[in-house]
Amino acid sequence: MSGKDKLFDKAKVAVRSTFDDEELDMELNDLIIAARDDLRVFGLVEKAKLSDTVDSSLITQAILLYVKANWGYDNPDAQRFGELYKQLKDKLSFSTQYFTGGDYEI
Repeated sequence: MSGKDKLFDKAKVAVRSTFDDEELDMELNDLIIAARDDLRVFGLVEKAKLSDTVDSSLITQAILLYVKANWGYDNPDAQRFGELYKQLKDKLSFSTQYFTGGDYEI
């Protein structure tokens, strides 16, 4: 699979996956990209975009929570991770350093 997001390996560990399947790899990568898109829509554009720069630890944590909330069909913790993601996203949106155009640099 080409074009893996830089957080792919961390996400694979976060969902406790040991699979070796290209289609599942693509699905996991798509979830990471969806998390970045969701953060971008929420006003956290520059800190959530796909790039070669290092994400802040809070952005990384938000992305991993999103992935954990949306990975798998029978995930008993999906609602809990989804709520944790929403709470962190809300906190980030209230901080001017994470808004688009803020002075904060990662």
